[in-house]
Order: sequence, then C-alpha cells, then structure tokens
Amino acid sequence: MTTTDRDNALFFQTYKRLPLEVDHGEGCYLITKDGTRYLDMFSGLAVNALGYAHPAVTSAVEKQIRKYTHLSNLFLQEPQMALAEKLLKHSGYDKVFLCNSGTEANEGAIKLVRKWAKGQNRRGIFGMTNGFSGRTMGALSLMDKEKYRDGYGPFLDEIGVIEFNDPADLDRKIKPDTAAVFFEAIQGEGGIVPVSPEFAAVLAALRKKYGFLLVADEIQSGIGRTGTMFGFEHFGLTPDLVTFAKPVGGGLPLGGILGTTALADVWAPGMHGTTFGGNPVACAAGNAVLEIVLDPGFLESVRMNAAYLFERLDALKHAYPVIREVRGYGYMIGIDMTTESAPIVEKILQKGVLVNATAHTVVRVLPPLVAGREEIDTFLAVFEQCIQ
Repeated sequence: MTTTDRDNALFFQTYKRLPLEVDHGEGCYLITKDGTRYLDMFSGLAVNALGYAHPAVTSAVEKQIRKYTHLSNLFLQEPQMALAEKLLKHSGYDKVFLCNSGTEANEGAIKLVRKWAKGQNRRGIFGMTNGFSGRTMGALSLMDKEKYRDGYGPFLDEIGVIEFNDPADLDRKIKPDTAAVFFEAIQGEGGIVPVSPEFAAVLAALRKKYGFLLVADEIQSGIGRTGTMFGFEHFGLTPDLVTFAKPVGGGLPLGGILGTTALADVWAPGMHGTTFGGNPVACAAGNAVLEIVLDPGFLESVRMNAAYLFERLDALKHAYPVIREVRGYGYMIGIDMTTESAPIVEKILQKGVLVNATAHTVVRVLPPLVAGREEIDTFLAVFEQCIQ
C-alpha cells in the first residue's frame, strides 16, 4: 500500500495533498525522505515565518515543554502574559484574547461584536466579497465564495457582504445600525488583492460617521508578513479589533484577537473561552518568533529584500506578457497570470520550489521572512524557466 493509499483509507478527503513525503525542514528548505531539497516559498501558507527548525523557536519549545505542556486557563501563565505584553507593545492595542487559529479568532470577534452591539442597538455585520475568513459557520457567514459555502447553509442571520473595493456598494449598505465591518487589508486567498485607497477612505469616513466597529482580519498579512506589524498599516486604517494567527506560533496552533480599551469590558468571565487557546508551549514559541520578527532591523531587511523581489518580478512582467500583474506588500506577493496558475505552480514544484496557486490565475508567493537574496534568486530563476 502506497502512502497515498494509506491517506485515502484513513482520512476524510478534505485536502489535495502534494506528492511529497517530507522527512524534515531546514531553514527555508523541506527535505523529503529520498533526500530531495525543496525551497519553500509559501512557508506553510504564511505560517513558518522563521522557516523550519529555527534554533530560537526549538529552544523555547524544548524549555517550556519540560515545565508543562498545558494548564487550564483558570491558571495564570507566564508564557501567555509575556506574549501578550509583546503583542500589545508592538501593536498599540490594549487587550488580547488568545485562541488556537485564525478561524477561531474571527469566530470570537463575531461574538464580541454581537455582545457589544446588543447594548448599542446595532445589528448588521458585513464581510467582503472575495474574502476568506475561515471554515467555521460564523467565518463562512462573512464570505460569499460558493467554493467554501456550498451545502453548509443556512448561515448566521444579519451578516452580509460588501463588494470589495466598491465604494458605492459600501456607502449603499452601511446604515446607522451597522455593528461591524470585517475586512482584509490585503486579500490572501482572494489573490493578494490590496484594499484600494478610495475604498479605505470611504470605509474610514463611514466608520467615523456611524460609529460601527472596524475589524481587520490579519490572519495572513499580520506579524511582519508585509514588512510592518499588520497589513492595514499601509492604508491609514485604525481598526477597533484585529484578528491574527498563522505565523505567531512559530508553526504551533496559536491565534488571537486584539482590541481597544473601549471594548475591554464587553466580555466578563465565562462569556467566551477556550480549552487549548494560549497553550503555554505555543506561547513560548510565539515569544521567540516575536522577539526576532518585530525587531526593527529584521523588518527592515524584509522590506529591502521584498523591494528587490518586486523589482525583479516587474522586470519579468515586462519581458513576459503571460504575467498580467504583480501585487502585494512585503513578502505577500501575488503574480496574476493571463492563464491558469495551477499548471505553472506544478512546473515550479517539479524544479524544486514550492509556491501556491490561488484565485485561478494567481501564483501566490509567501516566503519565510528569513528568506534572503539567495532564496529569492533561486525562485526567480525557476519561475522564469517555467513561463518562458
């Protein structure tokens, strides 16, 4: 029986697996059981910010796991508090709730919004077309993609979607009783599509006029991915709540919600919770990640390397008409092609580089934040070979 046969026999078939049997990872590379090295330029879908087997993360995990791997959230826990202090210091927010994943963060944010809205006589919540918020029922309610929603309805009441980057639709749908608007400053699954300056300006103006909550989904674009703490910083927006996950746990399940002082008293003990959220081992890993990623010198290096990558990709765009557009910020890049992207991604894989296809025509590139010029040049050489 092959490994694929075993997988088919054992699991609900919810994933389209890559044909690789990974043995271990080193830095920006994955090494399969036969010794083949693959340059990972989508880093576990934006999770492995420091690549694989980073010594700081490994050391932090080993040290914590010898103390305790889990405590109930009825206990005060130093790894949680140390992580919270770093997150609040670097984000400017006042309170944090820790959970296990991005979809849980968005689910919790919906609950927090509704609890707040009940006392404000507000009801409506909006997500954005083409967005991706997660796989739970609340998260799916914020989305419009039938690919993810088909067969799972009915969804939550009084949640709709606004046409992304359409200021007129935004202005038409927002009302005095709107409770919140959820948005990705840079849509990841949607094809690395940034919010337009016009849309951001109208969103900010309507928020000032009506007083609804602005919730930034930074699951993919947060924690240094775009060269800043969060993606929304590129667009002059100041959300009331921020959801985050993916890279913060160094590869372990960790996510959370950041909020302002104005929302600090919405939840009281028992109103929301989680058994595993803020796991001490994951928080220890998260502390190691934040110590490195949020150092100003580190993020400056990411911005410089990203500028080099975008410059080279722009040159390829002018040389090869099959590239329609290059979008993104920092190490969150979408290469929009005039043809389907999946076959190109497959060719790139055959040459030893891992990237991702999304939104039908987009090659999504999410390098580990530790990737340097050598890794960038390797990717660019392979990419060019595959589109010539």
